[in-house]
Amino acid sequence: MASLEPLMTVEVTLSFIPLGETPSGTRLDVPFSGTATSSRWEGELAVEGIDYVTVGKSGVGSLDIRARMGEGDDVVAYSAKGRMGPDGIVEAFTFETASERFADLNAAVAVAFGTQVKNKLTLEVFLAQR
Repeated sequence: MASLEPLMTVEVTLSFIPLGETPSGTRLDVPFSGTATSSRWEGELAVEGIDYVTVGKSGVGSLDIRARMGEGDDVVAYSAKGRMGPDGIVEAFTFETASERFADLNAAVAVAFGTQVKNKLTLEVFLAQR
């Protein structure tokens, strides 16, 4: 039976760069930076990236995220797709790394549930397990 295993908590500060109205909706580029904490590592890992957001006429936002966390030999890149609506944020993650420490993430898929208050975003990220 499938389950979700806690992976990390990501807390970031968002910046908003409006690009305006496009055929798909209102487009924003949203650079972010902050930290990721987990029982898998001590302390915090730096996180930074950008979220390409398009908000349609329905008010639902489509999210396309590119980011990285860590430093030195332990850098993990991740990408995510998701939706932002009245019930919060939901994202699906995939990872890519050359780090031996985090090599198991190369085959992983994760799901994140987020809340945003002004320019602060908190994501609870869970590994999907079979």
